[in-house]
Amino acid sequence: MKRSRTFLYLMATDWIILVGTFAVALYFRPYDPGMNIVSRHHIVPEMVLVFIHSFVMLGVFSALGLYKRKTQLVPLQHFVAIIKAIAITLAVYILAKGFSKSDLFIHSRWVMIYWGSLLLPALALHRLLILRILCTVLSRTDMRRRVVVIGDTALSEEFITGCCKKHDCGMKVVGMMDDVEKAANVSSVPFIGSPSEMPDVTDLYNLEGAVICNPELSHQKLMDLIENCIRLFGWVDVHSDKSAALQRSDSADAHFDIPFIRMHGIPGGFLLKSWKRIFDFIASLIGIILLSPLLIGTAIAIKLTSPGPVFYTKDRIGRNGKPFPFYKFRSMAVGADQDQNRNDQIKNFIQNQQEGETLSKVVNTAYVTPVGKFIRKWAIDELPQLFNVLKGDMALVGPRPVPPGEYEMEDEWHQRRFAISPGCTGLWKLYAAKTGVTFNDTVLYDIYYARNMNPAMDLMVIFGTVWIILAGRADG
Repeated sequence: MKRSRTFLYLMATDWIILVGTFAVALYFRPYDPGMNIVSRHHIVPEMVLVFIHSFVMLGVFSALGLYKRKTQLVPLQHFVAIIKAIAITLAVYILAKGFSKSDLFIHSRWVMIYWGSLLLPALALHRLLILRILCTVLSRTDMRRRVVVIGDTALSEEFITGCCKKHDCGMKVVGMMDDVEKAANVSSVPFIGSPSEMPDVTDLYNLEGAVICNPELSHQKLMDLIENCIRLFGWVDVHSDKSAALQRSDSADAHFDIPFIRMHGIPGGFLLKSWKRIFDFIASLIGIILLSPLLIGTAIAIKLTSPGPVFYTKDRIGRNGKPFPFYKFRSMAVGADQDQNRNDQIKNFIQNQQEGETLSKVVNTAYVTPVGKFIRKWAIDELPQLFNVLKGDMALVGPRPVPPGEYEMEDEWHQRRFAISPGCTGLWKLYAAKTGVTFNDTVLYDIYYARNMNPAMDLMVIFGTVWIILAGRADG
C-alpha cells in the first residue's frame, strides 16, 4: 500500500473506529434507573463531543507513534501503543465529562466500560491483522511505488536488498542515480543517470518517488535535491548525515532499520489551511481570555519594577520573508537590543553553526530584569504572541520567528522555512534543548514541519510545549 495513502487511511479508520464503537456502546448500554427518558434526546450533543474528542485523540495516537512504520512493523510494540492510546482516550473523555457536569450529556459508567471493551479488539484486529493482510495482498499485485535510489552507498545497497526481499514495504526500486563520474554500478538495479537528469528519465522509467541515501551532499545541495524530487513526485525519503538529528527524533520512520525522513510539498489544501487558521484563531482567543489575569498582572509587575514600556515590539520575519510587528513582554532593560557585543555574538552564532557547533541561546544575562528572569523561565514573556496569532501574522505552531538582521545573514536554504507563517512554538522548541542539536538542525526541524504539517502534529507539538513549560525548561 502506498505510504502516504496508508497514513490517511489509518487516520480515517481510527477516527471511524473511535466514533463508531462509542455509538455502539451508547446504543447497547444497559438500562440505568438513574437516567431519565429525556436522556435519549442528549445523544446529539454526546456524539458532537465524541466527534471533537476523537479528532483530538488522533494527535495522541500520532504522539504514541501509531502512524509510524517502525511501530507498525513490531506487533508487540504496536499492541502496547494501542493499549496506551485507549487508556488515554478513555481518561481524557472521562475528565472532560467530569469537568462539564452538564445535563446535556449522558453520564453512564456502562458506556465507558462498553466503549473500552469494544475499542481494544476493534483497533487491534484492524491494525494488527486487516492492515497487514491488505498490505500483503497489494504487494502481490505489484502496486508498489516505482522509486529511484539516489546515492551509490552501502546504505543504498542495504535499502535496495530490503525492497527486493520484502514486497510489503510499498516500494519497488527500478534504478540508482549518482554523479556519473563516481557511479560504480555495483547495485542489483541499473544505474540510470545523475540526479540532474531525473526530469528526463522520470517518464522513461515511470518513476513515482525517490529515496536519497547520500551523506556527501551539502545542506544547500541536499535541499535543492529534495525540492526537485518533491516537484516531480510530491514526496521524497531522506537519509543523510545532514538530517541526523531528525533521524534520531520521533519524527523519523524506518525502512529495514534504516532511519528516514519523509518530506512532502508545502501543504496547500483549502481544508488544511482553513482548519489551521480557524483552530489558531479560536485557541488564541480562548487563551487570551483565560490568561487575561496573568497578562494584566505581568504588565503591572514589569511597569512597577523596571523603567520603560511593558511590551517589547520589534519586527520579525513572517511568511514569504515579509516583516511584521512581533509582541513580547519586555524581560530585559531598555537598550539591550542595541548591545553591540550581543549583536556580534548573534552573527558569530549563525556563522559558527555552519561548522556544526551546538545550539545555545545568545542572551546577555546582565540586561535581564528580576521579573524578566521569572517570566522567561515560564514562557510568560511569550504570551503576547497570542495577539500575533489572532491577527494572522503568526500561527500557534510554525518556524521560529527571527529578526530581519538575522534573516539576512542566513543561507538561502535556511530562509525556505518561511514558506509558512512562523509559530509561537514548533518542533524546534521540542528538540532545541537536546544535546548536540545545532542551528542547522533546528532549521531542518522547521522545514520538516512546513512540509509535513497536519492537525495531529500541531496537537503533539502544543502538548509537548506545555510539558516543557510546566517543567520550567521554557528558557533552556
